[in-house]
Amino acid sequence: MIDRAYCRIMTRYNAWQNRSLWDVLETLDAADLTADRGLPQGSVLGTLNHLLWLDQMWLSRLFRVKAPQVAPDATAQLTPTLPAWWAERFRADGALRMWADTLSSLDLHGEISFWSLSHQGDVIVPRKICVLHMFTQQTDLRAQVRLVLAQDGHALPPTALFLMPDD
Repeated sequence: MIDRAYCRIMTRYNAWQNRSLWDVLETLDAADLTADRGLPQGSVLGTLNHLLWLDQMWLSRLFRVKAPQVAPDATAQLTPTLPAWWAERFRADGALRMWADTLSSLDLHGEISFWSLSHQGDVIVPRKICVLHMFTQQTDLRAQVRLVLAQDGHALPPTALFLMPDD
């Protein structure tokens, strides 16, 4: 199903997509970033903050790093500005790549238990399913942000995995 190579490709893809999105986001003013656009967390920045928080939570579950100290109902306010978001996003993307680079075969087996925001309760889930969910969640939330940006007339970078540059 998935292995270390898959995780390495997907963490590289995630970081590439975040860098590409940054190039568009930095052209926006604060009002555009924080206006309620009907996204899952209201604004573009709120949704990006929520995704950052989710990635940090997955890192805490999969890589045993410290969980973000923000309540689940305040994830949209994780960072107050775009530059602050980018600094944290850059760190999280680096941590995700480190996680993928240091995986062993056993790290993707077994189950993990945690409190689920979407389920509003405790769950026990196969580790591989959590990893797949993390990567699809990243893509889904970024796609929602990209849709808003496209509707506003912004030219967006490609998302095709086969166009990802080599490191």
